[in-house]
Amino acid sequence: MLQQAIRKQDKEALTYLSDVFAKKTEEPEAIYVEFHFRENPFFSNTKLSYTVRYKEHDEPEGVEGSVIDWKDGKNLTQKKIKKKQKHKKTNETRTIVKTVPTDSFFNVFESRKAPEEVELKDGEDMDSDVEKLMMGLEEASDVANDFFDMYTTDALEYYLNFGQQFGDLLGGNPYGDEDEAEEEEDEKPKAKKGGAKKEAGPEGGAPGSPKPECKQQ
Repeated sequence: MLQQAIRKQDKEALTYLSDVFAKKTEEPEAIYVEFHFRENPFFSNTKLSYTVRYKEHDEPEGVEGSVIDWKDGKNLTQKKIKKKQKHKKTNETRTIVKTVPTDSFFNVFESRKAPEEVELKDGEDMDSDVEKLMMGLEEASDVANDFFDMYTTDALEYYLNFGQQFGDLLGGNPYGDEDEAEEEEDEKPKAKKGGAKKEAGPEGGAPGSPKPECKQQ
């Protein structure tokens, strides 16, 4: 789920993440996740947290999250789009810049509550706003569960550097390119004996003869 929740624009901000804490409670059923951040250019909060509360059958009931104090122009949950407007009387067209919500990992901190149960008639689709709200709740729940697993059942693997999933999500293996280059080098076919022509030595010398040393004047 983290692969889907962490978008490209989120990765730099998450490199400032310094610590994570997570816990589950049975009654009431809930997951609490807490994130600690170093000073960063995106927001002034040093701690962000949210709690997912559940109904029966692990169905999320609501999220109570932190309010993120975004720095000017750094809100990762919004994006700016250009939109053309046409005047009805003069037919003149102008371009305006509009700020709209966008997908981001940091949307999991948004407080929200599941809507009341709605019965749909045959062939009737769910309202787009309700569907978006439910998807946001599900994503916040899945992310909370993933971090809880990382903090508890998978903690030893991450401590011993066996688990690289979260590091790969943020920046990948810094040695990955070199490893791939070595693998490609190993895969190159070796020349068969007698199959390739020997090149002449320098200045028409015998093949394989050493190059003459360059004497300084």
